[in-house]
Amino acid sequence: MKISFRHVLPLLLAFFLYSCSSEVSVKGKIANMPPVQFTVHELGFDDNIPVDSGMSNDQGEFEFKCKNTEEGLYRVTFGQDKYLLLALNKGDHPTINGEWNALENYTVSGSRSSTVLKSFLVNLRENINDIKTLAVIKDSVEAREQNDSLKLSVEKDLQEVNARFMQYIKGFADTTQSVASALFAVNLIKPQFEGPFLTTFYEGITKRFPSSTSAKQFAQRFLQGNKQDQAEETDQLKINQAAPDFSAETPDGKLLKLSDFKGKYILVDFWASWCAPCRKENPNVVNAWNANKNKNFTIIGISLDSNKENWMKAIEKDGLTWNHISELVGWQSVIARNYGIEEIPSNVLIDPSGNIIAMNLKGDALTTKLAEVLP
Repeated sequence: MKISFRHVLPLLLAFFLYSCSSEVSVKGKIANMPPVQFTVHELGFDDNIPVDSGMSNDQGEFEFKCKNTEEGLYRVTFGQDKYLLLALNKGDHPTINGEWNALENYTVSGSRSSTVLKSFLVNLRENINDIKTLAVIKDSVEAREQNDSLKLSVEKDLQEVNARFMQYIKGFADTTQSVASALFAVNLIKPQFEGPFLTTFYEGITKRFPSSTSAKQFAQRFLQGNKQDQAEETDQLKINQAAPDFSAETPDGKLLKLSDFKGKYILVDFWASWCAPCRKENPNVVNAWNANKNKNFTIIGISLDSNKENWMKAIEKDGLTWNHISELVGWQSVIARNYGIEEIPSNVLIDPSGNIIAMNLKGDALTTKLAEVLP
């Protein structure tokens, strides 16, 4: 009997792929959870890949399965706003238990990587709560204009907690044996503040996890982008340079371009609803706007928000009655990157010919500069 290799090859390939992958089955029970539709996505390199979906029963029980060839990060979403994060390796069969009204306190067994990730998330939440508490205390002290020594003490405590928080994330990312958890943790770190650490991390992660496709992809993207950033450092925006044009949607969905306002003095103001220093600076910008809005002057607010509702609420609450746009992608904003924005609040003042004449004007500096250039 004559056998064609052309027909055997697909069978061998299918067998090889199956032998390299393994089914993961997950069972869970969430007390007091009503029957609800759930979806499961693998949080991939470029997008989130749907892997399963289903309906929980009236006992709060759910189950899903997927196949994977290496450890990955998965999000199980219940309804619209409740979810669990799991780090699943091939062959894992975890069991999840939790309570619907306190889902963040779920427990997981049968998956070492998911247990590691859950422990990290618990510590993450505790650190964030500490930071939020100190931030509230700081704002309260400042609002009551209490003595400077108390202000300095609270500020020092906040800085120390922030520093410990960052050290915890970096230490976890550097030492965990779960590649999915390491990549999740390190993506919480902003490159503009921790560039050297991130470079070292990504240079080493492929050695720590030599068989991980995700580790190689993330490392390649960061290290190539880092080289490009270094090459472009000498090309940063400068005074008297032409301001790059941009466009994005307003809250009501209309497209707004910088070039639409050529012929005016334009303050391009970078901020976000979640940024406490931005919200503190907003009254100064409001005062500058009220004093100059009837002159040859306008403001374009560019928000680094990702939540449209929070963005719109902040505009209304702070009384920001000028033009606003946002890509709603947070720090992934192309406009912010093109303007070299590494922290907010930041702003750029552009003259009627389209050239940058000042940058990062805050408080009295903004008022003084506008009085200087506006008749």
